[in-house]
Amino acid sequence: MIASQHQPAALRPRFAGLDGATWLVSHSMGAPPHAAREALARYWEQWAQGGPEGAWPGWLDDARAIGDGIGAIVGAAPGTVSLAPNVSLLQSALASSLDLRGERNEIVYEALQFPSLAYVWQAWERAGARTLRVPTDDGRTIPTDRICSAITERTALVVLSHAYYQSAVLIDLPPIVARAHEAGALVVLDAYQTAGIVPFDVTALDLDIVVGGSHKWLCGGPGCGWMYVKPQLAQRFRPMVTGWFGHREPFAFEPPPIDYAPDQLRWATGTPTIPGYVAARAGHEIIREVGVATIREHNARLTRRLSDAALERGWTVNTPLDPAKRTGWVGIDVPHAEQVQHELHERRIYVDHRPGCGLRVSAHLYTTDDEIDVFLAAMDDVVSR
Repeated sequence: MIASQHQPAALRPRFAGLDGATWLVSHSMGAPPHAAREALARYWEQWAQGGPEGAWPGWLDDARAIGDGIGAIVGAAPGTVSLAPNVSLLQSALASSLDLRGERNEIVYEALQFPSLAYVWQAWERAGARTLRVPTDDGRTIPTDRICSAITERTALVVLSHAYYQSAVLIDLPPIVARAHEAGALVVLDAYQTAGIVPFDVTALDLDIVVGGSHKWLCGGPGCGWMYVKPQLAQRFRPMVTGWFGHREPFAFEPPPIDYAPDQLRWATGTPTIPGYVAARAGHEIIREVGVATIREHNARLTRRLSDAALERGWTVNTPLDPAKRTGWVGIDVPHAEQVQHELHERRIYVDHRPGCGLRVSAHLYTTDDEIDVFLAAMDDVVSR
């Protein structure tokens, strides 16, 4: 076996939850950095010692800086990434900024879209949106040309998943982006499944809007969703889902109409969930420090080990064998997979299960070869019963 230049053992002490456990579920929930607890303690001190006048300026500066830190991971310019408790709220704010009463009111999205975003866009049908769901034949992929063919002069937004949560398949972005822009539509990319594990550059890809969260590969825990908006587009959006922190001067307490903030805070609504933001920062910083390309190389080697071992044992692999064609997890199906997942959890071997996929198993920057061995040995024992 060729040793990787990446040394996960040196990083493991910076994370809680790894001692005595085999954490192969970072595609669903990354391990918590110890520095996140320290950040929350600093937040508490700011709250306790600064009072409202002392705390809020620093907290809002933190929100901007954390957004910029995410931007550095995905190739976004400073000032272009907004934060919110979750992506569904950000997408609702985006939807509320569109004129859905005209001819260009169609939202194209994939049948394999994560349900939360599909719920948001279908709900806006009540405000005049028309939604077009691009079907899948196999429950794992959608042909690129099928998505492109669904885009017309009536299309306002094309909402895409960078990778499908059921199959890990990465989509072919450039032709879809080109077709959308040719038709005058904007592209919204859901990068929840890829940010922090698949290198990509929102600027180079000419993406209009990108959304994601922090609790998976970014190791930031829940409560820190984010949205990038292309700088050339930012000022055109006037969200109706808004609040006082979306105002240029929130503490001026001005009466309506709202004077939107000129920077990424224009997407803020009510009082922001500062603890979720500051807790996420530590994970983001480690991802930037190690580098997504390095993490991707390490992940590809370990997940190839997983898929090869699964096939050798006669288990079904429901994700692409080529790591370049998928995000950072492997789908392994065995009889009674859901029960197998529960038994593994009892042994503190953390994976998850999805219907139609089987066990989802991943490797991250702190995952070792020994952990892959532990997982395979446990699987051999549990599956053979």
